[in-house]
Amino acid sequence: MVTLKDISRDLGLSVTQVSRALGDHTDVNPQTKQRVRAAADRLGYRPNAVARGLKTGRSGIVAMVVSGTRSPEVSAHLLEIVMGLSAEFSRIGLRFVLHVAQPDEDTAQLHEDLFLAGGIDGFIVISPLRHDPRIKALRRLGAAFVVHGRDPDQRHVHVDIDNHGVGYRLADHLLARGHRRIAFLTAGDHTFFSQERVRGLRQAYADRGLDCAAAQVIGMPMIAPEGYRATRDLLSQTQPPTAIIAGNTMLARGVYAAAAECNVAIPGELSVITHDDGLDLFGTDTFDPPLGGTISPLSDAWVSVARTLQNMIAAQNDGLMECILPLGFREGGSVQSVLD
Repeated sequence: MVTLKDISRDLGLSVTQVSRALGDHTDVNPQTKQRVRAAADRLGYRPNAVARGLKTGRSGIVAMVVSGTRSPEVSAHLLEIVMGLSAEFSRIGLRFVLHVAQPDEDTAQLHEDLFLAGGIDGFIVISPLRHDPRIKALRRLGAAFVVHGRDPDQRHVHVDIDNHGVGYRLADHLLARGHRRIAFLTAGDHTFFSQERVRGLRQAYADRGLDCAAAQVIGMPMIAPEGYRATRDLLSQTQPPTAIIAGNTMLARGVYAAAAECNVAIPGELSVITHDDGLDLFGTDTFDPPLGGTISPLSDAWVSVARTLQNMIAAQNDGLMECILPLGFREGGSVQSVLD
């Protein structure tokens, strides 16, 4: 096991200097802190949680509470989230605990119970709703927490992407290629990110002087079976859409399956585009043809979530309220122009 002495020998610094640099003490200059942290990462140093807890009064444990699910796809998605968060918190010397609630349990009350029981330094909240009771409870308790996503009705620290930009860029990409009858498969109105994406879609139509009445917005659980069912229904219409925006790659998997079953060629007869969260199980390169669209890997979000929560626990958040991650775009091969 790597110790402070190992880092000390590697850098030619005293053990005290190394300890104070890792503790982010103000009497250590930023350059030295950076050198020490880089060496700690390189050597694989992990702080002793017991010793740190005795010194700081903190456990070094952060928690996430989620509701149980019977959906294999939701479970697979959650596993990727948990693995990503756990790896990132481990990398910075914190321990990550997942608490899976029963489907009928009050998750807001569970957050409160865990916090009041002691031993949890901070929380991660995912998939926030508007007026989310979990966020309300944690704010009332004064707990350290970071939300992946945003509840616009409450003030809280969050890491997110520009979801208005997601909707706008996906829709504008299709509109620029002549598509007007566009179907947008997304989550319901209970989620702010979906509301923002729909607002972006409508803005894209408006900026081109087009009526968005031709667009269909369909809310649903964002998993492949729902994408499949929605696409089957859309393709049976008298005037089916020429393009479908899938809110994530799980929905896109269902879109592709339905199109294949209906003998509708992608992109020749139906263009498809998505937002890619960088999920290993649903990578855009596993689609044929390769799926295009916006991209912002969740792995980038977990780095920001972990660092932000670490700083909040140490009371060093410096007033940070939001972190908006950059949005990329991949052309793919799933969109074809319908312009003459």
